[in-house]
Amino acid sequence: MLALKYSKSWQVDVVKVNDLACLEADDVVVDIAVCGICGTDVGIISGAYPVAVPGTTLGHETSGVVTRIGQRVTRLKVGDRVVVNPTYACGECRMCQTGNPNHCEQKMGTEAGVSYDGAFAHQYRAKEAFLRKLDDHVSMEAASLTEPLSCTITGVDKLAITHTNIRAAVVGAGPMGMLYLWVLYHQGLKPFLVENNPGRSEFARECLPPSTMLYSDFEQALEQEYGSKQSQIDLCVDTTGQLTELVFSHLAPGGKLLNVALKDKHAKLDVLKIADKSLSVIGSIDSLNNSFERAYVMIRDGDIPVAKLISHVFDFSDYQEAFKTVGCDISNKTMTPFFTPNCKVLVRLADIK
Repeated sequence: MLALKYSKSWQVDVVKVNDLACLEADDVVVDIAVCGICGTDVGIISGAYPVAVPGTTLGHETSGVVTRIGQRVTRLKVGDRVVVNPTYACGECRMCQTGNPNHCEQKMGTEAGVSYDGAFAHQYRAKEAFLRKLDDHVSMEAASLTEPLSCTITGVDKLAITHTNIRAAVVGAGPMGMLYLWVLYHQGLKPFLVENNPGRSEFARECLPPSTMLYSDFEQALEQEYGSKQSQIDLCVDTTGQLTELVFSHLAPGGKLLNVALKDKHAKLDVLKIADKSLSVIGSIDSLNNSFERAYVMIRDGDIPVAKLISHVFDFSDYQEAFKTVGCDISNKTMTPFFTPNCKVLVRLADIK
């Protein structure tokens, strides 16, 4: 089979590797249908998020069909359509025992697309417990957004939203920003969206929650929404990592800033204000508290229009063009501005329905 292997920054290649087999009794081999491009993949390739182990197959947002099962696998059978939860947890270490399995101490060597061979390949080897069988009406493409949606639900859980009349915003109209908009909408909020990339903005306008306003500048949005550029806001999700200091300066008492961007960027925050105004600065990553199952149910039931968020599907042979669409120019080893309207970009590994 073929797999997209990471060697070092800007060096990724499709190479031929052996087909996969079940090594342990609870192993399941999945033939991959599609795999989504995540900001983590872009960060790994560009060197902005240097966490991947050289030689690892990239990719973790994926779905496919079961082709092999281990001796103790009872819940799945060959031919089942499944979605992969790539956030492994041992269930026994201190992090798992304190309610933080997304930071499992056994994560090294198990994290798909980072330290364990991921899903930009024709096959992926998973554990039975980390696979979810798909309902017949759920497409492979829609299912592949379960993992990013589960991360979104994890972040919204951390915000502990108890009121619906709060001022809220989302920064960034990429896949995560759009998913946060929709999950917050289902929490009863009406956040506005900030995005200054014309391509992202153009695509986002066609799939916003009802009555959602889109702006290119955060302070102009405050002026339009609340009457002044100095207006305060109660909650902001920043998916870009670029506006931490600006948003922080506009937080109302009790305000919350959630950062979900994996960016090597530093910000100066006034510690006095954090205490005096009861502010919260929160980070979030991966799936937690059954968020993967909850995400799948929202997709299954049509609560989140994930199919509308898929802007492109590229064949595996065109993976470089797929990454270039989101600004990661592998052939020229550089990040470039992109103007093509886009949101979630998928790579098709096989014609599996």
